[in-house]
Amino acid sequence: MPPIKKGKGLKGKRCDSPSSTLSSVESQASPGSHSTQTSAQPTTSRCDMDTNEGIHALFTSLKGYGYLASGQFADLTIRVADEEFKVHKVIVCGQSEFFSRMFSSDWKENVNNEVKLGEVDPSAVEAMIHFMYGIDYDSSGSSRGRVSPLFFNAQIYALAEEYEVQKLKELAKEKFATSVRACWDMDDFPPVIVEVYNTTPSADRGLRDVIVNTCVEHIEPLLLKEAFLDVLESCNHFAADIARQLASKPSKPSKYRCSQCGYA
Repeated sequence: MPPIKKGKGLKGKRCDSPSSTLSSVESQASPGSHSTQTSAQPTTSRCDMDTNEGIHALFTSLKGYGYLASGQFADLTIRVADEEFKVHKVIVCGQSEFFSRMFSSDWKENVNNEVKLGEVDPSAVEAMIHFMYGIDYDSSGSSRGRVSPLFFNAQIYALAEEYEVQKLKELAKEKFATSVRACWDMDDFPPVIVEVYNTTPSADRGLRDVIVNTCVEHIEPLLLKEAFLDVLESCNHFAADIARQLASKPSKPSKYRCSQCGYA
């Protein structure tokens, strides 16, 4: 399938960096050497351990035996454009409030076991499904063609909001923030500002705050870019957010040189 059209054809510097691996680091506290009391350590029951191991085994089997890729034992088909994905209801409904409600009601999809999505990029849907199966998605758009991580992560964020996959929404925000920090000076940054403000409600500050904070931090070089100035003029909500943020930012004390004595 063709890559995402958003931002396609941009000339000049472009954010094509591969997605950074998001990993968690577990820190271990060193025991106190002077304390005479032993602090109580949280205990994990065998039941909890079995449950965690079972969940891990489930996701491992789903990935390792290729149930997602092969569609074996799938009981739901998700269609988007000319693509279809054979998935398992227990996986999809367990992580999406939207799909959970759909198959807990009398919707026709509950009878046909088939869901047709609207105008959504298949790459984004594929990424959402991969996430549900415990597979980290590629910010460049997977194997369907490399696209801007800025646009792709913004699209995943909007998709996760629409289908109520909260954990995916949080991950997309992290990946988007990483891309913005690395690519704010690229030519595809101004267009992605418009994309975010067009696809998120004003009350959803997730990606908007990432953009505004980054723009305020680098406001001087950004104001030299014609494309950024165009966005300020065309996107009123963004311009208002920038103005509020700049107004709340502490100003640096001004310095002047005395014309009489010459001292600053």
